Amino acid sequence: MAAITSGARHTAAPLTLHAVTLAVQSALLTLLGAALLPAYAAETAADAPVATALGEILVKAKRDDSGNTRSGATVVIGAEQISQNNAIDMANIARYSPLISVPAAASGSGNIWDGAGNTGFNIRGVEGNRVSLELDGIALPDAAPKPDGTSTNAFGIGRDYFDPETFREVRIGSCTSPAGAGTPGIGGSVSFITKAPEDYLSTRNLYADYKFGYTSDHAQRMHAVTAAAKLSENLKGLIVGVHREGEQSKSKGSAPQNPDDWSSDAVLAKLNWKLARDQQLNFTVDNYKAQHDRIFANKLGPSYPEGTTQDSRTERTRYSIEHRYTPGSGLLFDTLDTRAYTQNSSVVGLTRASYLTGGQPYLRNISTGFYNNSKGMALDATKQLDPLSLLSYGISYEQQESRRPWLEDRTVIKTGAHQITMKNRMADMDADKLAAYVRGEFGFTLLGRQATLTPGLRGEQRKLTPKNLAAYLIAVPSAAKEITESTDSFFTPSLNLSVELAPGFSAYGQYSRGTRLPTSAERTGTYDSFSYTGAGNGYAVLGNPNLKKETSNAFELGLKGGPGSGVELSSSVFYTSYSNLIEYAAQAPDPVNYPTITFGLYRPENVGKATTWGGEVSSRFLLGQWIEQMKGYSVALAGGVSRGTAENRLTGKKGELSSIQPYKANATFAYDDPALRGGAAFVVSTVRGKKAGDDIIADAAVARFAVPGSTVMDLTAYWNIGKHAVINAGVYNLGDKKYWDYASARGLPAGSTAATLADIERNVRPGRNYAVNLKVIY
Repeated sequence: MAAITSGARHTAAPLTLHAVTLAVQSALLTLLGAALLPAYAAETAADAPVATALGEILVKAKRDDSGNTRSGATVVIGAEQISQNNAIDMANIARYSPLISVPAAASGSGNIWDGAGNTGFNIRGVEGNRVSLELDGIALPDAAPKPDGTSTNAFGIGRDYFDPETFREVRIGSCTSPAGAGTPGIGGSVSFITKAPEDYLSTRNLYADYKFGYTSDHAQRMHAVTAAAKLSENLKGLIVGVHREGEQSKSKGSAPQNPDDWSSDAVLAKLNWKLARDQQLNFTVDNYKAQHDRIFANKLGPSYPEGTTQDSRTERTRYSIEHRYTPGSGLLFDTLDTRAYTQNSSVVGLTRASYLTGGQPYLRNISTGFYNNSKGMALDATKQLDPLSLLSYGISYEQQESRRPWLEDRTVIKTGAHQITMKNRMADMDADKLAAYVRGEFGFTLLGRQATLTPGLRGEQRKLTPKNLAAYLIAVPSAAKEITESTDSFFTPSLNLSVELAPGFSAYGQYSRGTRLPTSAERTGTYDSFSYTGAGNGYAVLGNPNLKKETSNAFELGLKGGPGSGVELSSSVFYTSYSNLIEYAAQAPDPVNYPTITFGLYRPENVGKATTWGGEVSSRFLLGQWIEQMKGYSVALAGGVSRGTAENRLTGKKGELSSIQPYKANATFAYDDPALRGGAAFVVSTVRGKKAGDDIIADAAVARFAVPGSTVMDLTAYWNIGKHAVINAGVYNLGDKKYWDYASARGLPAGSTAATLADIERNVRPGRNYAVNLKVIY
């Protein structure tokens, strides 16, 4: 194990000073509003009845009901299901969805300065930044690729910017997003929606709970407090505070895991003020902060005789103001939602290592960062044209500043001299994005059945403005001349036809076109060897300012709803084609523009195209509908299969798309007490084994690890102890099986050396593990 230390390994207090400070600030905001606003609230009380309470927080993860077939296949996971899944991050939010997984960058899998963590969602075989993530309608930062890894789908910084305990629900849209509001993705979209005061105050004026949780796979302990209050007839407040602390994930593998002591704090505060009968103003403060103290023990070797350590800090802070106006019969709209926000996100790392090269010992201190600061406004309106027709439209504008510095202070041990090297991983970039959409829902009768036609069109324009180019690729001065201001724009249509086959049961067909603009990292991401070689020639990885847009055309047919009493069904078949896929490619020498780059030049290019197709089905049968003695019992069956092909236009090679997941199915036998006293579920999940073929898009032919198939059993239960306590508990991987997650392990080289065998073993999922959480309600 590494001998280098960065101070004592932290022992987190139940609540950190940072979390307490934010909680106090949020509480003061709520109290200030309560002190300043009651006079006005009293004036409007007579005209403003108590706001209709929102529906109860969703309990079960299920496909959208038939009324939402206009959005295609969408999984909705509510707060109680998230709690019953014992999800501590995005990895286990949708653990039982057949064609959804969460790839992760393993600790120590990249260079010593790279981080670790979840990199997003894999949906139907498409992943990374091609799947959008947004929180309350605001886009979360992309995962940061590794230019030195010459792969746009290998990430040095993930997308862990939130705590699931603050969510009311999560919506996962499969395939290309239809035209509409929010952040679209060509491979799917994930929307995280935070809790609101109305979730707790529909039948009471004051709510409070304390929640403790423990998961054995990360030795994770959670303390959470939620409080909501009706401060006056028209003023409601909410505050949620969450603290977690834990360590590296356990593994059933034989290789030791890299140590990772971590803690996180999240604070969500909301103040909702009903200005009048048809107007409401909402204030939100949302902060997340995580700290990781990592030791990359697997880096121990001749170059790093003591291994390496890394201190990583993640933070995201969002302030937003929302105004909702519901005149009911306005000339241009019946509802108008306006939102202004600012969101600052950062991932900062400090890596320390003793380094030996050329017989000379050094001490490396490498500071890295990924900063994304955004501010924007959005307006969304709806207009009921007639009882069967609805028009939705909106416009949004966002400014974003992205920075990715990289700085090394290398100390020569013998002399104490400092060698300073700056290798920023991309050009500093400012982006201005303008988007607008219009979407209609037109009801009519088709062959005697109710049908709805939903056309939509979304347009976007983005302007990129580079900054501080004097700090861009210092060792290759001519590279900065390529980076100039650029503007891109596009339109994406969608069309959905939904037909009600029976009350609560519909069939639908959908077409969506998607577009993904090249990111700042893809256009300007860099890495070079010049400062290390100390010579006039070297190799370099450059961005490509001439990249084209990636596009998709997605088709889907499906069924949703309840075809009969006691039956819930969702099924779909899909086909999607992708064009202009971006990946790094080796370049021919360029002696005119880059005469010193003679040992290899790499750039991202629009090298590939791909197609995916397949089907998925999920169903639930309430056995009590047919057998009186089985009331409360249910059986749920789900499965999915997908296929994909890829083609590289530069090499002419064709083959399987390696990111396609293997066949997966699960069966659940559950009991939910009709009297709401509790329940239990036994889940069996099976995944077929698969060995990833050559990466056609990246033109990488390497012998890969054949990920074995697996069958894993879980047992979960919950118990409502009266009205004031709830216990959720689970035993996962009941059979203590050794298995891997294909999405995270498919890229591992075959185990031909001790190092590659150790990497394979480090990626083994946890053996039998336990989780429990207890919520005490005031």
